[in-house]
Amino acid sequence: MVLEEEIPRFAAWIGPALLNFGATAAAAGLVAAAAAWLVQAIGYGPLAAGDRVYRGILGGCADLVGSSPRRVYALARLAVQESLRRNVLVVLGVFALVLLFAGWFLDPANPNPGKLSMGFVLGITNFLVCCVTLLLAAFSLPADIKSRAIQTVTTKPVRTAEIVLGRTLGFAAIGTCLLAVMGLAGWFFVIRTVAHVHTLEADDLLEATDAAGVASGFTGRTSLERGHRHRVTLDPTGSGAAETAQGHRHAVSRSASGDWIVGPAEGLLEARRPHRGTLRFLDRDGRPSAKGISVGNEWAYRQYIEGGTAAAAIWTFSDVTEREFPEGLPLEMIVRVFRTHKGRIEEGIHGTIQLRNPVSNVRSQAFPIVAREFTIDSLFVPRALEAVLADGSIRTIDLFADLVADGRVEVWLQCLEPAQYYGVAQADFYLRAGDGSFAVNYAKACLGVWFSMLVVTALGVMFSTFLSGPVALLAALAVVLVGHFRGFITRLFESQLTGDTKIQPGGGPLESLVRMATQESITVAWDPTPAAQAIKAADTLLLAPMRLAAGVFPSLAELGTGDFVAEGFDIPFDLVAAHGVEAAGFVAAFCIAGAFCLKAREVAS
Repeated sequence: MVLEEEIPRFAAWIGPALLNFGATAAAAGLVAAAAAWLVQAIGYGPLAAGDRVYRGILGGCADLVGSSPRRVYALARLAVQESLRRNVLVVLGVFALVLLFAGWFLDPANPNPGKLSMGFVLGITNFLVCCVTLLLAAFSLPADIKSRAIQTVTTKPVRTAEIVLGRTLGFAAIGTCLLAVMGLAGWFFVIRTVAHVHTLEADDLLEATDAAGVASGFTGRTSLERGHRHRVTLDPTGSGAAETAQGHRHAVSRSASGDWIVGPAEGLLEARRPHRGTLRFLDRDGRPSAKGISVGNEWAYRQYIEGGTAAAAIWTFSDVTEREFPEGLPLEMIVRVFRTHKGRIEEGIHGTIQLRNPVSNVRSQAFPIVAREFTIDSLFVPRALEAVLADGSIRTIDLFADLVADGRVEVWLQCLEPAQYYGVAQADFYLRAGDGSFAVNYAKACLGVWFSMLVVTALGVMFSTFLSGPVALLAALAVVLVGHFRGFITRLFESQLTGDTKIQPGGGPLESLVRMATQESITVAWDPTPAAQAIKAADTLLLAPMRLAAGVFPSLAELGTGDFVAEGFDIPFDLVAAHGVEAAGFVAAFCIAGAFCLKAREVAS
């Protein structure tokens, strides 16, 4: 799942983000000025070094303020022409070859083919676009300086800030064109990959009867396509639906000639808008529990509840209103199963879902479900439903009048089969609050790739102003690699301050070193001995500067939103806006730093 927490509103996010950016930029600027003064002091003395640094800062600021848009545009156009002379468009041929041969390696029988193909397309597009622009940015300026071609620019009335900004915009324009072509080709590739058609013949169906022996419809299976079939349940008229398999379903109808028509796949390429709740557990005796049962999986993302007991997973949904869900609650869920004995594996594991009022404890009748692996199941809870009263009697109630209290309602999940287990996480149950356009959602994912491309382009240009091409490339890759762990460092520091090991187990550098030496599990809490307290205090001191430095490194993984599209969830515009502002902040910072570095370098010598 891609959403464990609600995305904050952009209006609430932007204020603290700007303060944090300003503090980080100020700290980085002071460190850079101090380093420049120290280097100058070695050769010219403290006073002269201070004067040189002061004049350099004033000159750099004057260059930034006095930059001309016309000269920047001219330099950007030169950067585009230079990129074309280097045959950068060859990468489009590479991308086409990758798509042509992708069918050999993408398994059509994958449990989630939409996620597989979408993740592949966005991943390869991100990799190729960022690699091309980074290579151009890292090697272009050092090559011009080495060949002295830069003198034809610096002898004209061109400022250093204009050189840096012009190259950044030029290479970014090349990357934008490449992304547009790759994104469009990737769209058609995904549509073609997931499209398939099943057939349904009379021989595939059996007549179903009710308890009185009266014909009630048909049951059967569709033809085998892309490594899967669908179970089919039809009414007496021949209309119905094919059950969910591989993350999608099909509508079934009967033509006037008596043939069954299986519709196109539904549910593969969607942009669901989830309304999420919070999760808590009851143990096998029905008592509140901090978490579910661990079945030994190394990745403890999901917790499990035991079947045939009072164990339950309970989601509490807030802000549930009649205006948002006028017809009822469209509940969607992912339930994993863990079997202690195989049984009839094709039938799934049976369980129930119940709605309860968190205040009055009025509960609805149980809705039966059958959990199968790798599927997203849905359950529509209507406005009028049956409820079980305290005396065991049953009456019809209204969903919002009797089960929703102050906008809150509880959804209880229980497994019915003994010795079998249901596995769930907080993000696995949600109310489907609507749908967005998949095409728009795909475009927003490509916009996330564009943000990453802008950041690596500015990063490469910055390092190329004072390093050789290969070294600038390695430095940019190192920054990207460190930025990949920015979220981990943030969670580790928060866990160290709060003492909550659930945020990030394992402790800081010294604690991790001790655990590795003693081969102690990261899940085992330390006793509060003086030695343990001293190690934790030292780790806090070590993590504090690491946490501050982490803000300087961009995280391309956090800028990417491909997981949303692959999982079938709509990318919130608040998240897109936040990523856009973050990318703009990094690009501006890198361009300013590159302008100062280039001014400090005697390029005309």
